[in-house]
Amino acid sequence: MDLPCSRQIAAWKAMTPTGKLELLIATIRQSRELKRSGLRASFPQASPAEIESKLARVWLHARP
Repeated sequence: MDLPCSRQIAAWKAMTPTGKLELLIATIRQSRELKRSGLRASFPQASPAEIESKLARVWLHARP
């Protein structure tokens, strides 16, 4: 993973707390959607409920 450049750091510092929260929420949504599409590719015969169950299992294990 690359370290952020000075422009990225300055942009982060200039963001409002609400903007930072919105960015975090968008990142989490994109991450879940990427994992969901990976699960669909790995288990093409699985129903949507089974995919969501597998996704929930993955996300529960990722919590601290």
